[in-house]
Amino acid sequence: MPLTLEFLGCGDAFGSGGRFHSCTLLRTPAGMTLVDCGASAPVALQKRGLNPGDAGAVLLTHLHGDHFGGVPFLLLDAAFNRPRTRELVIAGPPGAEEAIMRTYEALFPGTASRVRETVPVRYVELEPLAAVAVDDLEVTAYPVSHSSHVVSNALRIAAGERVVAFSSDTGWHAHLIEASRGADVFVCECSAYREAPPGHLSLGQLRAHASDLTARRVVLNHLGPEMVLHRTEAPWDCAEDGMVIEV
Repeated sequence: MPLTLEFLGCGDAFGSGGRFHSCTLLRTPAGMTLVDCGASAPVALQKRGLNPGDAGAVLLTHLHGDHFGGVPFLLLDAAFNRPRTRELVIAGPPGAEEAIMRTYEALFPGTASRVRETVPVRYVELEPLAAVAVDDLEVTAYPVSHSSHVVSNALRIAAGERVVAFSSDTGWHAHLIEASRGADVFVCECSAYREAPPGHLSLGQLRAHASDLTARRVVLNHLGPEMVLHRTEAPWDCAEDGMVIEV
C-alpha cells in the first residue's frame, strides 16, 4: 500500500522559523489522515489548497494547542462553510472530545450545538499499547514523557507493510525505541540544540541514543529557535513545511 507524508506544519509552539504548528498529512489509497492538527494547521491546509473535509481522520498525540488547537476550526468549517460528506474520526488520548468541544465553545460561543447536530464525528480513545483500526491504518499509542498535565503518546501507524512513527512531544523514553523500531520513517521532535526544556528532546540526547533509533529514516521536527539555526548540523533530515516523503 503506497503511503505519502506531507508536512503541512513542523514547527514548535512558537512557530519558530516561521513554521506552522504540528500537522502531517498521510495519504493512502483510502484517503487523507492528519497526524496532529495544531492551531495554525487550518491555514496550512488552505495554503496547500486542501479541503479539510477530505480528511477522514485526525490522530492526536496529545492535547496541547500546537497539536490539537486547529481541530475546532475543522469542525467550524464543516458546520458553517463546507459540509462534510463523510464521517470524521478523531483518535487521541483520553479527554480529547471534552478538550476539543471546550475549546470550540470558548472560541465560538453558542455555536457548538450546530456542530453536534450537523458534523458527523466519531471519537476514538487510544489505549496504551493497543492497536486500533482507523480507516485503513493500524494505530498503536506508546505513552511517553511530556507533561504531568496531559497524556502524550508516540504513535506507530501501519498502512499495510508501510510503517511510520511519530514521537509526540517528549523527553527521552524507552517507548520511542519500540514505537519507531524498523519503521520506514520516524518523525521525532527535537526542540533544542543544547539543553532541552523539560518534556522535550535535544539534538545531543538524540545523538546519544542514535543506535536505539532503528527506523530506516529519521526526520526531526518541532525545532526550537536555537535548533532552527543549527539544523544543518543534525545527522538526520530536518522537516520543513511542505516537505513530502514517499514511503
